This record gives sequence, C-alpha cells and structure tokens, in this order.
Amino acid sequence: ANLNGTVTSDPATTVPRHSTVEFSDGNDVDEDYTETTEAIAHGEGGQDVSSPATYYAGPIHVLSDGQDGEQVTKTGKVSGKTVTEVTKQPVDSGYSAYSVNTNGDKVIALTFDDGPWPTTTSEILDVLKENDAHATFFEIGNQVAENADVVKRIAAEGNQIGSHTWDHASGSGQGVNLTFMTADEQRDEITKGFSAIEDVLGTSVPHVLRAPGGNYYGSLVENLRDLVDVEVGWNVDTEDWRRPGADKIAEAIMSAQPGNVVLMHDGGGDRSQTVEALKIALPKLKAEGYSFVTIDELMSTYGSSGSGSN
Repeated sequence: ANLNGTVTSDPATTVPRHSTVEFSDGNDVDEDYTETTEAIAHGEGGQDVSSPATYYAGPIHVLSDGQDGEQVTKTGKVSGKTVTEVTKQPVDSGYSAYSVNTNGDKVIALTFDDGPWPTTTSEILDVLKENDAHATFFEIGNQVAENADVVKRIAAEGNQIGSHTWDHASGSGQGVNLTFMTADEQRDEITKGFSAIEDVLGTSVPHVLRAPGGNYYGSLVENLRDLVDVEVGWNVDTEDWRRPGADKIAEAIMSAQPGNVVLMHDGGGDRSQTVEALKIALPKLKAEGYSFVTIDELMSTYGSSGSGSN
C-alpha cells in the first residue's frame, strides 16, 4: 500500500485520520500447508494375447501385474484450499500393445536386428555417431561373444542392447517362431540370449526383447513374464532384408512419424544397402528437427501413454 506517499507492506501500519491510501497488487505468497498421500488403485484389463493380430496394435508390448498410482493433496492452513497432484500414474494389469505418443515431439526409435555383425554393425555405429543418433540393437546371443568388441562399442556410445534370443529360435522354432517351441525351450532361448550380452558387458541390461518374426503371443507371453520386461515390435518395417536398394530403404526410414519404432537389420547377411540408406535418411530427418533415441529413452521420456494402433 501507499500511505500518504510512503510505501508499506506492514499490515500493522496505523492509518491516521484523513490519510490517503492507495492499494496495488502484492506478490504471491505460498502459505503453509498440510500434505497427504493416497494410492490410486490400478485397473484390470488388457488386450487379447491369444492372437498374433494384437501384436500389431502397437510396437510396445508389456505384460503387467498392475501398479497402483499415487496422488498428493496439499491443503492450505489459512485458506483451506486444496490442490491434488498425481505423482505416479497407475498401470492397469494385463497385456498392452501400444504406440508411444510423443505429443508431436519429433523423436524416432531406430532398431536393428540379427547382429552383432563383424563389419556392418560398426559401419552403422559410425553413421549414428555422425548424426548424434542413438539406436537399439537386438542381438542374437550366439553371435555376441565372437563380436565382443562391437557389442562393447554399441553400449559405450550410448546405444541400447536388447535380445533377439539365443539363436533366432532355431531347431523346433524353425528359425523364426518361439511359439513352436516347448515352454522350457522358450525360456532357455531368452535366458541364454540375455546372459550372453551381460557376460560380455559385465553388467545387467534391461530385459528388452524382440521376438523373431514378431511372433510373441499366446502362452509364450505368460511363460516369459519373469524374463522379459518389454517386447518390441515396429511401426515401420523398412524390409531392408529384401535388399530393395538404398533409396527404397531410405524412403521407408523417412516415412516414420513421431514416436515410431523403425525396423532394420545390421546382421544376417549383406547389409550395405542399410548403411547407405542411413547415410541418406538420417541427415535429412535431422534437418527436419528429428532426434533418434533408444527404446528405453523413448519409454522413460514419454511413459506408457500411447495409442492402440500404429
């Protein structure tokens, strides 16, 4: 207040008779408050896991026991006003297949299967480094030890390493389908695949899997519940394994939208077209404002919110 030309903020100021008082807005004040924390019960639900069709509802596949959320309510000691803030979102139980919603942020998750490969993986790492890009490499376990230096470089340069099983579901899995295997064989494929990676790195890694052929459904999902944190499919299949030419592969990469997961290969054969396609696509996408992140970075930044279609 301005009292007879003198500014004061003291509420105990005496106002003499016939004084002139002018009031103006003061500064905001945070009053003392009490705080209570409450749980938000998680729901029950989930999508159908019995059919392969659900797999393609989105690239992120999670089987959850459900987690309660949490909210904090603050009550002003003077005003009595309350403000409630959700500090942890609840996660429904059941199986979820979804695409990550980045709210328009230009972020793409590049992924590579069937490595590590003696030459191609290193060439891809060079292109990623030149473009300030990170990616996720889904490794075949029985190729890891013989390419240990490449695996260590993948991790050292900020990329993520996931598993593509031990031997790409060979044997009873016919090289492409874990669901053809017995329950014990399925668990062996996953356990040995992650162990190979962790033995080389000397540390544990998040158990992020890409099942061969995108065959992740039925009883397999429940059987691997304790071994797999997240199974990852794709929004964009570049079909680079067909070797359609670098330009075609580059077009597929550049078709990706914010939050998409892009499928490519760094092993399993001649992947020189994939390397050249990355040299074409990444600088162009980077110029458009896109950045390239790992699966863990995508999920930790944008949470589990997403749409149910790709």
